[in-house]
Amino acid sequence: MNGKVTPERVAAIAAAARVPLRSDAAARIANAVTPAVARFGDEPIALALEIEPATYVVIARGGAKR
Repeated sequence: MNGKVTPERVAAIAAAARVPLRSDAAARIANAVTPAVARFGDEPIALALEIEPATYVVIARGGAKR
């Protein structure tokens, strides 16, 4: 990822999520989130998971049967 969020990307993600945006909103959102996205792209982030994500729901439900 290059760390640059474009208004086109914002509009595409909003459309996929069925979130209506005004015509000027995509550019404002892109300008607002670009610094944070750039910082995340610069750091090697590692998230340690205690359990496998695929089994999380089973564990969260306490092994409940259907």
